[in-house]
Amino acid sequence: MIRKLVEAEYGGHPDNVRVERNGNEVHVDLVYPSYTPDEAPERCHYVVVNQESVRASDGVRLSYDYGRDGWVIEQPHVNEETGDERWVETAFVQSWAQDEWKKATRSE
Repeated sequence: MIRKLVEAEYGGHPDNVRVERNGNEVHVDLVYPSYTPDEAPERCHYVVVNQESVRASDGVRLSYDYGRDGWVIEQPHVNEETGDERWVETAFVQSWAQDEWKKATRSE
């Protein structure tokens, strides 16, 4: 059963996010159209996922890179000398990667 937690304002509204729960999953959608953080800094561009636990764990920040057509995964990096924290890309997941993999491995 899908339960809406946050309903998005569609279009150019800054609250461009939809959050739903479906069973044991949380679904987060950043609603189209896309804008870069420089073009529209008030809009949601990132989904941050953290683990609340006794054990320490770095969270991850997800965003969609329309230029590369895929998902960027970043983790926080702290400069030991200054203490400044910034997000650093640690992985990139190509959209439709499974479809491309299936095409490449299909025997004819």
